[in-house]
Amino acid sequence: MTTSFWQERLERCPALRPWLLRAAKRAVSGVALMPASLTLGDVPQDKAVRRALEDIFPGCRELNGRLKARLDETMRECSRWQPLAELLGVSPPPHQAPETPGKRLARTLRRLKLLYPDDRALIDALREDVLINRLFKSSAAADKELTALYDALVYMRDAPAGMTLSELGAKFFNDSKSLRGGPLRQQLEHLLRVQGNGPDDDTDALLNACGIIENPYTTHVVVFAPFSYRTCDGARLGWPNELWRRGEAVILPWRTVRTIADIRFEEPCGSVVTSENAAPFHRLVETGRAALYTEGYPNAAVKTLLRHFAQAGASALHWGDTDLDGYRIAEQIARAIPARLYLPPAGRADRLRKKHMRLTDEHRRRLLAFIDAHPAFPFLDGLRYTLQHGWLEQEQTIDGLL
Repeated sequence: MTTSFWQERLERCPALRPWLLRAAKRAVSGVALMPASLTLGDVPQDKAVRRALEDIFPGCRELNGRLKARLDETMRECSRWQPLAELLGVSPPPHQAPETPGKRLARTLRRLKLLYPDDRALIDALREDVLINRLFKSSAAADKELTALYDALVYMRDAPAGMTLSELGAKFFNDSKSLRGGPLRQQLEHLLRVQGNGPDDDTDALLNACGIIENPYTTHVVVFAPFSYRTCDGARLGWPNELWRRGEAVILPWRTVRTIADIRFEEPCGSVVTSENAAPFHRLVETGRAALYTEGYPNAAVKTLLRHFAQAGASALHWGDTDLDGYRIAEQIARAIPARLYLPPAGRADRLRKKHMRLTDEHRRRLLAFIDAHPAFPFLDGLRYTLQHGWLEQEQTIDGLL
């Protein structure tokens, strides 16, 4: 298709120009190939124009009021259309340098501020974040990924307890596997750490704090207490109380906990002791003390059952480590049920001071940063005591409680 080829056709039918102009612009737009099906424009009312176009583009067809041409492999080469572009005075668009990663990040953060104006401080903190900048240097889709991750982050603040990572991935990435592992999972965990000002928080702490679970069948709560429960369909089940009488703890998977409508204590048990670690929980069961094992940071099943306990009139006596993680676990327990901390008797406390473990420089740094960032934390006095005297493992106070 030479210049003379196009010139002859335009001289024969000057009204062709608007339809050919569309094709010429597409050819010089920078695409690698012309499309196999090219939309020329509205179906021409002038039959002469329609015939001229059909002569150039055999097999033209009308679709929804638009005229479409089918291009064979030779006609898809953009160079074939260069003579037409020159004849019509169509020039390539001015070359634009590709947007730098820094500019892409800045543009994405501006958009996030418009979407979430209450999060401006957190979003500003991402501007100089090393991992976020690395994402924009390595991924061409970083703007879309960060936006979706931030949407998920905001959603997780009030997400239904027990939501899985598969559900979260499907909701925000149309892929149930996207957040189970890999770079998107790592970036989500990083955003949670930045949001909570806990750069060293482990994965369980991050997800449990949001009520997100890995698997509804492996997420569970271990408890030893004299209670029965009513399910959402009205059935009253008393097997936890029967095992209590036998001196055995029960394991309730999340799938069971989520069906509980309410619980009833079958005999008085006082405060339920929430135990951070396994060995002290085992000792509580051995001595017949009502207890619940948090297994570190409480997961969705633990928190949900504690809320049911609270609605039944129970409170919690939390027993755990006295380091930063221990007090943060206690604070999460206190969100679900009225709770107080176990404090060793005065005489016992004097002897325990010799067993306080010294804080490492890293632990001290974390503790100071947390205190500065959370002035309303309910256990600040405990944290300050730990900062001054060191911390105790839960097992070191076991003789004072039992």
